[in-house]
Amino acid sequence: MPRLPAAPPADLKQSGFVIAKYDGSRYWMVIDPEGKLVCVTVYKRGAVEVVRRLAA
Repeated sequence: MPRLPAAPPADLKQSGFVIAKYDGSRYWMVIDPEGKLVCVTVYKRGAVEVVRRLAA
């Protein structure tokens, strides 16, 4: 079960995307404003980059 939410940097909070970590694992997921899974990454930095690029 994922742990929600892990807040993205302040400049990305306006985008509506959520970065969450799967409990008991090292994987991070990006969820869009509608609640749909966008991608899964190994590193939080990767998830932040995905949100940054989608919000641009």
